[in-house]
Amino acid sequence: MRTSSRSWYRLLAGALLAAALAPGAVAQVSKVKDLRYPPLPEFKIPKPTRVVLDNGMVIILIENHELPLIEAQARIHTGARLEPTEKVGLAGLVGTVLRTGGTARMNGDALDDFLESKAAVIETSINTTAGNATMSCLKQDFADVLQVFADILRNPVFDEEKLKVARTQVTATIARQNDQPQGILFREYGELVYGSNTPYARTATYASVGSITRDDLVAWHQRDFAPNRVILGLTGDFKTDEALAVVRKAFGDWKKGTAPAKANIAYQPETKPGVYYVEKKDMTQSNIAMGHLGIKRDNPDYYAVTVMNEVLAGGFGARLFSNVRSRKGLAYTVQGAVNSEWDYPGLTTLWMTTKTETTAAGIDALLEEANAIRGSLPPTEEEVAKAKQSILNSFVFNSDSTAKILGQQVTYEYFGYPLDWLDRYRQGIEKVTTEQARAAASRYIQPDKFAILVVGPSEGRDRPLTDFGKVTAVDITIPEPQAAKVAGGDPKKGMALIEKAVQAMGGAARVDSVRTLEQKGTATVSAGGQSLDVKTSNFIAFPDRLRQDMVTPMGTMTNVLTPQSAFTVSPMGARPLPDSRRADLEKSLLRHPLALLQARRQPDFKALATGPGTAGGQAVELVSVERRGELVTLALDAATGQIVSMTYRGTGATGTPGEIVQTFSDWRTVDGISYPFGYSSTFEGQTQMTAKAETLAIDAPVNEADFATPEMVTANKEGAK
Repeated sequence: MRTSSRSWYRLLAGALLAAALAPGAVAQVSKVKDLRYPPLPEFKIPKPTRVVLDNGMVIILIENHELPLIEAQARIHTGARLEPTEKVGLAGLVGTVLRTGGTARMNGDALDDFLESKAAVIETSINTTAGNATMSCLKQDFADVLQVFADILRNPVFDEEKLKVARTQVTATIARQNDQPQGILFREYGELVYGSNTPYARTATYASVGSITRDDLVAWHQRDFAPNRVILGLTGDFKTDEALAVVRKAFGDWKKGTAPAKANIAYQPETKPGVYYVEKKDMTQSNIAMGHLGIKRDNPDYYAVTVMNEVLAGGFGARLFSNVRSRKGLAYTVQGAVNSEWDYPGLTTLWMTTKTETTAAGIDALLEEANAIRGSLPPTEEEVAKAKQSILNSFVFNSDSTAKILGQQVTYEYFGYPLDWLDRYRQGIEKVTTEQARAAASRYIQPDKFAILVVGPSEGRDRPLTDFGKVTAVDITIPEPQAAKVAGGDPKKGMALIEKAVQAMGGAARVDSVRTLEQKGTATVSAGGQSLDVKTSNFIAFPDRLRQDMVTPMGTMTNVLTPQSAFTVSPMGARPLPDSRRADLEKSLLRHPLALLQARRQPDFKALATGPGTAGGQAVELVSVERRGELVTLALDAATGQIVSMTYRGTGATGTPGEIVQTFSDWRTVDGISYPFGYSSTFEGQTQMTAKAETLAIDAPVNEADFATPEMVTANKEGAK
């Protein structure tokens, strides 16, 4: 009788429980440390069936009759590391639109409907080293759903509209990539260790994603998708011979393509030691990572390294947690390991988050642990024994379902590892000696070669980073897709038109004298096909302070910008604004019509008349204005000089960059200032906001309390870990 891995685990758990409760099992000891456990029984992993079709496609099957379900996992020999440098992001788009774009037989929307009707799921993606496609369905739908699964892999159409949606999602991710400190930490740390010119550390940019066309996706698919580049794993409620017949019908006539070559991707062989720093002011913590290259998984020392990693940071009793977090109280999160990848080195990384005022102490603590485990305090016999026991005890949970086992088998096949590698793993761990664990620590943790990266604010540290060596600043600026520059136009006429706009707004003396502006009204915000009505209040203290209040059904949201800080207050509390959001507010203040005209005599203000045009059905004069690297095109009423609209590159509701057009209407005069009471904006041609002012106050007094940084934000410096 065949026993599934899940059933086997239940039997094992029952046996262990029975042993623990047996008479005398615990009665003979008085301390927990004196408990002795019998050896774990041998864990027999179900053996899969491996078949190679005539066209070179590898099929791996594991039967599991517990539930009337069938799951498939396909691994394709491709990967983002094969992208051209100028088109980073291409592989991810191929992986997404492969599924969403549909096929010649069934477009993406029809595909969604089909899968929903069958309670089935098909997903596709491409990561650094491989392409992936997964499928799950009911047993009775297997033949139909697998046929569609095969059609997606073989005949995708890469629909242009779906590509546009996917590209927008990627650009939104790029726009937000500097919001989360840990995202910055691991992205930049990877570049420090692997090198900036390797695919293992590259990141997509607006320019690289913007250059990708449908033809690029089609060419990628034609090059890399072929049966002899695919490993298909199946598990579920089927008979192997019958499942193979279904697979042959779906894939058997797929013609062979170019055989996959072994990836030979260059990376930096030696990490350049030193201290590197990313300034991130909207934090009260420091994120720290240090280390160098790790190992490949086929390294003979892999098992010894695994045990050493467990001693270093395997759990609550491991060294980093016990010493750095619990005993010294320096970190909430602390981890460390010599990591491995299947066919290229992983990263040796010790990392933590700590309060800004314990940054140097945190670095000291990590370095102390690194030096200790490799020399001054190597792993002890007891630590190694506990580490091995912990790894072996958790071993069953890594293979407690046929889906997990199948995924492992597909991985071994893909990277050319022995298919019994999982069996060898337990034996390898059991054989590790204390001396081997010590040697692994000494060989693969080398503090003198560490690159140390810190992400966080510069103010409030306990000691300067220069105590640890020369500090190199890391630039994380997100390059814009195009340089925003005024090119071609008449500067003399441009400034004349700006002065005309000043006269239309109230004259130079009145425009320049305005110190504050308070506007209250209503707005309708649109995003994702939905709209939300809010009450708004905007207070500007020129030239550099802004407060926005929005009353929504979920509560009041407030954003505040000052030269010293930027924060948001919501029903969830107060917190600093991410750098990207702060930059958006600063730019919005620069673009405010009154602020823009007030800055006309500043040295960085440049205006060029670029010719006549139309806006909103009326004749206008176009003026391109550049200030602090930001470009705005004003459309001025040809007769009066009044601002009809402004066009610029900004971010939409999801953070995606694109063209925004603001249109002004319903101009009224208040205290000598002509001001628009009507306002609307579009993002990439789609309406994103319409607003109407109800009251406008010029030169209202400033309530300094409205701009004071909340205590909750400043207090984080004392309470953050």
